[in-house]
Amino acid sequence: MTSLLTAVEKNIQIQKSPLFEQIPSPDWSPFKLAPRGEHAPGPRSMESKEGVIDRLRAVAFAELQAREAFFWAAEYFKGQAPDACLTAWKGLGHAEDKHYGWLIKRLEELNGNLQERPVSDQLWISLRTCQAADEFAHKMAGAEERGRRAGERFVEGMKKFDPLSAEIFRKIAEEEVEHIRLAAKYFPDSAHGETRPSR
Repeated sequence: MTSLLTAVEKNIQIQKSPLFEQIPSPDWSPFKLAPRGEHAPGPRSMESKEGVIDRLRAVAFAELQAREAFFWAAEYFKGQAPDACLTAWKGLGHAEDKHYGWLIKRLEELNGNLQERPVSDQLWISLRTCQAADEFAHKMAGAEERGRRAGERFVEGMKKFDPLSAEIFRKIAEEEVEHIRLAAKYFPDSAHGETRPSR
């Protein structure tokens, strides 16, 4: 409960920041964005085609935001982060792009519409407010750990109804483990806390 309250408090602080409305965003088309600061609608049943599409769409957009954030951080934090870390972030940006491709391909196979329901760019906004390399690393690791746990729930929830989509989520969750460990590898003594995969 404490961690949840801390996350909510940080989210409120971000939205009150004068930088919140000024943070530029990449061109997110063809996704349909929810108004900045608002949540996207919740997904439909996981045991329905519509619910699977909702999760593919949401996770694809999360992967897209992570890709852009990794590429941004690799440039913005030059001089703050070790060169090896910057190189690793670029590599992870390409890995997120690979995941994005898997999800979009599956969406197309299911005739999913990216614009049917809005998505939120809160992940991008949250990461772009980071002013230190270690803050970015641990915030990203926390986001990836939450995404990994969600992916594992998706696998269990849809593997009978849609095993192909379940397998995509399984592969992504598996690869996220190494992404999460990077924060502890390069910033083990960070005041922003250590994030490790919960397994």
